[in-house]
Amino acid sequence: MSCRLVVLCCLVVFGMTLTADAVDKNMARAVRLDETRLEQLRSNPNLVTVDTCTVINIDSLVWLIDNWVVGDELYKVLLDPTASCNTSYPFSVTEVHIIMYFYASTPIIYGGDIEDVNYANPTCPVPDTLIALSPNYQDLVPSADLWDIWVDFDPPVVVNGPFFAGFYIGGGIDPTSAPAVVTDENPVLCSSYNLWDESVGWVDLSDNQWYSFPGQLAMFAVGYAGGSIEPSQPEPKLTLLAPKDDETLMGSADIWAWENSGSQIIDHVSFEYSSGGSYVGIGSDFDGSSPLRDGAAFAASGSGFSLSWDFSGLAEGTYWLRATAYDTLGRSTADSLIVYLEPTPPTPLINAPSTGTGFCDQLAFLMTTSDENLSHIEIQRRQANYNYSAGMQTFDVTPLGAQYNGPAAAALAVTLWADRGYSYLVKEGSRTLSTAELTQKLAEQFGTEENQGTYDEALYQGLADYFLPRGNVLTFDYMRNPDYFSLRTWVEEEQRAVIIGLSGSPGVWLVVDGFHGWVQSDGSYQVSVSNSLTGSISHLPMRSGSGVSEVYVSGNWQRVDLMVSMLAKDWSVTRNFVGADFDESDGWSVDWTPYNVSDDTLYFFRALGRDANGLEDIATVLLQYACSQMYTPGDYTGDGDANIMDLIYLTDFLVRGGPPPVGGAERADANGDGFINIADVIYYINFIYRVADPPSN
Repeated sequence: MSCRLVVLCCLVVFGMTLTADAVDKNMARAVRLDETRLEQLRSNPNLVTVDTCTVINIDSLVWLIDNWVVGDELYKVLLDPTASCNTSYPFSVTEVHIIMYFYASTPIIYGGDIEDVNYANPTCPVPDTLIALSPNYQDLVPSADLWDIWVDFDPPVVVNGPFFAGFYIGGGIDPTSAPAVVTDENPVLCSSYNLWDESVGWVDLSDNQWYSFPGQLAMFAVGYAGGSIEPSQPEPKLTLLAPKDDETLMGSADIWAWENSGSQIIDHVSFEYSSGGSYVGIGSDFDGSSPLRDGAAFAASGSGFSLSWDFSGLAEGTYWLRATAYDTLGRSTADSLIVYLEPTPPTPLINAPSTGTGFCDQLAFLMTTSDENLSHIEIQRRQANYNYSAGMQTFDVTPLGAQYNGPAAAALAVTLWADRGYSYLVKEGSRTLSTAELTQKLAEQFGTEENQGTYDEALYQGLADYFLPRGNVLTFDYMRNPDYFSLRTWVEEEQRAVIIGLSGSPGVWLVVDGFHGWVQSDGSYQVSVSNSLTGSISHLPMRSGSGVSEVYVSGNWQRVDLMVSMLAKDWSVTRNFVGADFDESDGWSVDWTPYNVSDDTLYFFRALGRDANGLEDIATVLLQYACSQMYTPGDYTGDGDANIMDLIYLTDFLVRGGPPPVGGAERADANGDGFINIADVIYYINFIYRVADPPSN
């Protein structure tokens, strides 16, 4: 259950009305506590007979926080039984209590709850799934005093990790009682929270805009070691999503596992490898949070249960990979597959030129590789378009609901392949499915209706499962945190259909149609997407920085967490041969003098490395051929001036077969008529004698 749903649930059950505040929280202040007597107010007698322990987060009572409590509100404190009770999990919570001061007698309505912890931000946990909720109790605070108010849980609530204890204070408090909560003198961020208005949300009491408390809230839990969670928590269920079975991995790999049992008590997933003997640990992931993108609500970034594995120190060969999911009850399940590891891959690292830069004269591709038996590197080129469109269709998902935007994006991506000749992908028997029908079928595969949105794992695995029995003609891949050039390489150079997942508000899935223009004045680029939430093609600014890429959509910069691609296995792309290097003695390099290329044009250059065993890998850069931006018109020698020396240089090239102008032979078209001949020499002479405009190139 999301934090948002938990808040709504609590509001309904506790009967919170969220009326206008009776107290201005900006007027809160801390008053040193000098009261020593502590009275108790209990909802029910505690009948637990086993030894109990108080789970405590503070060591003293120091401050009263006056002018803060408004009524109709919730307080939360993060508690860890292992820290103060010298126990292990599971732990059974029997009571929650809070320390408060009242300046006069008052009626009071109160209750308690236990919530799970959301570690989406590991450094700042927040309340998450509601585990248990007490009834509301009505009582009377008899006099002005320091009171310890208790709420019991019957039966006890079993937890298997740190939890948030909650306390509800209802309305109807006599304002003359001026209730105050109590703190110690040690403020800790992300440990004490307050909710009094859903639109405001959870407020960190140690850091907020109204009044930051000088210590942690005095609220505790009581319980005992032991207990068990009823069968409502299923056993772990795990699928290794990446890499694929029998895949060849190059140097490093992203390992991604999907724990899809629905259990709320998964502790971690561990990853291991074996070359035939015992398994060796790679690492463990304790944070399996994954974005749920529903097209309406905020989605936090997350990568599920995954980690990056650098295996460059291992020997080349066949290995087993295994992932194992463990829950807090000690139950586990595993999935494994076979991969081939190439620790020193034939991947050409292109050191120069850098992607996104411009060129004019001779290009020198300088490359390195870790492969010890590389046979050669080949460079190929393919022209790109300033304004590229894959021809993506549009679809408005509104009649189905915004939560279907993930299946809708996938349906649009599949439709692109149907338009490219794979029409059977969208057929059921002899009938062609509409985009809406295909969206609904994919939604069923992804579990979209059940989850009211689409998880990354469900979309990625669901695509493979849906199309496997439909000819198995598509291959699926993904990349986390892609930058603009990686996205453009997949979409335009390799002609994949690509879906991107955005976190932020709202979390949404979009399918990429193409690109518009080149680098903008602010350093951003323009990406075109088919957005099912609007039913249209949109041009979105995209920027990168600090390893994160963002697009500007719905009035916000939103992070691009993931791109998922689908590519027909038999699809081929035509490229032109540039050159190759078969000798590494002087380093890996390929030189190329531009010819038959147009000025102000974009080109993909693809370096393909092949080793002696036949293994291949690639790297790609996108460059701009921009001589008009790099050379003074008529400056054929490259010295920065257009003068008589350039006339001699041009004449030598045209009459005697001398070297072409610096920047390429096409620059010799001085008069701009599209032909390179003696007329260009005559034009240049007229330019020298100031009877003609400067040369066009």
